[in-house]
Amino acid sequence: MDYLTRIRARARGEERGVPGFLHDKTRATQFVEMIGGPTLKTLRTFEKPTEFNFDGLPETFVLKPTFSSSSLGVMVLERRENSKFHDHLRNRALETNAIQTEQIRLAERHPKSKHQWIVEEKVKDAEGHFVPDDYKFYCFQGDIGLVHRTIRRSPLNQHAYYDGDFVPLHDPDGTVIWTHDGILDRVQVAPPENWEQMLNVARRISVAVPSPFVRVDMYNTPSGPVFGEFTLVPGTFFYEDREKMSLPLSTQLGRLWEQAEKKLRR
Repeated sequence: MDYLTRIRARARGEERGVPGFLHDKTRATQFVEMIGGPTLKTLRTFEKPTEFNFDGLPETFVLKPTFSSSSLGVMVLERRENSKFHDHLRNRALETNAIQTEQIRLAERHPKSKHQWIVEEKVKDAEGHFVPDDYKFYCFQGDIGLVHRTIRRSPLNQHAYYDGDFVPLHDPDGTVIWTHDGILDRVQVAPPENWEQMLNVARRISVAVPSPFVRVDMYNTPSGPVFGEFTLVPGTFFYEDREKMSLPLSTQLGRLWEQAEKKLRR
């Protein structure tokens, strides 16, 4: 069974034993800390948006809802005058009340989730980008099938893809991965200098997760990689509106998934 078939079955609730607790960002961070992995420092926690108080925090910080996936609801905030902030993730000005309103609406779209928000330290990117690059490792119990890198740019974010050994995919015609040119900017970028370290950290974390597949999302800092979050049902490739995965690649990842299942049964 190929990757896309498997991940859609997981999304429908057909797979048993998926560690859903790792979807929560706080619990995921605690899990990685428990196994000795590198994590970000949590500066503050809120149970409700109406409790938001950013006094005493650094000039730049990251606000994250713990219950949403990927960058949904995430704000990279820099303090400006008169209680105003600039959200560098989406390049916009915000006041505290606007931040609260947006997070309240997000919570309303997830009525069954435990609602909590955390403030994390802002990561320093190893290559000097103000908003750090996202590295997303498609992991199958220690084997990595794909690496997806997002470089935050305006007006379109840049996206680079690598194989499981961090070698850039040679795919000039988009036959392996198709991308929507009007939504994202596909680029071919060399891997970071510490690519082996990043792969090793992703492998070590994925082996500890009781699941044949998990996407391990990380950042790369001057002192090395740090864990960002787990994604158990990635939206990337799932909806096929921004990116499409070819059948050969999906089949290859499906084989890794099957092998990972056998490892877990040993």
